[in-house]
Amino acid sequence: MLKLIYFKSDLKQLFREPMMTLLFFIPLIMAPLFKIILLIGVPFLQRFVTFSVENYHDYILAFVLLMVPAMLGIVMGFMLLDDKDGKIIELLSVTPFGRNGYLIVRLSFVAMATLIYTFYTYWIMGLYRLPILILIYIGLLMCTYGASIGMIFFNLATDKVKGLTYAKGLNLMLFFVLVDLLHIPWLTFLAGFFPTYWIYKIIENKGTAIPIVLGLTVHVVWFIMLLWITRIRKINV
Repeated sequence: MLKLIYFKSDLKQLFREPMMTLLFFIPLIMAPLFKIILLIGVPFLQRFVTFSVENYHDYILAFVLLMVPAMLGIVMGFMLLDDKDGKIIELLSVTPFGRNGYLIVRLSFVAMATLIYTFYTYWIMGLYRLPILILIYIGLLMCTYGASIGMIFFNLATDKVKGLTYAKGLNLMLFFVLVDLLHIPWLTFLAGFFPTYWIYKIIENKGTAIPIVLGLTVHVVWFIMLLWITRIRKINV
């Protein structure tokens, strides 16, 4: 019951801040927009340039899917900053809910939204057929990625203005999805340390064991490290 109350509070906080509201709902129009570009824009360009976009559907799907947790993670970071500035975290520390409960609600909120948007985006795009279990697995990985983005944002930013600057830098990780196109071994090796790269590899291989295991390892390591840093540096002050 207490967690439900905090979820309702999260929704009120979300709609109170225009920037957070915008970022939260952009995925609703993002997938249809990309779909329209592929259906109308690409055939138009193919009149002038000879290429087959179908060969890159896995890259496109991975990129669009990863934009969802990237934006929702920033929303979570904004919420954490708001609560820190408003001393909400300090107030919760003396309640039975506690700091751990607070983090669980915050992480659950962005995770649920990410999972819903993952299925929505995959369905709207309709580019690349994945087994349902692989899609669920990718959705769960992206939940941890969105939470990781939120915690990085929170730990780096001291206010929302600086936070927007950091957000642009964080989203550069999205381009690791495309790194295989460059055929640069050292860059591919570097990309392997980032969660975004493994989302593409799992999509490309449709369930091969090695990308699944390595992708899970990278996501979990990032999440655990950032959770520990967040609790030590910010939540427990």
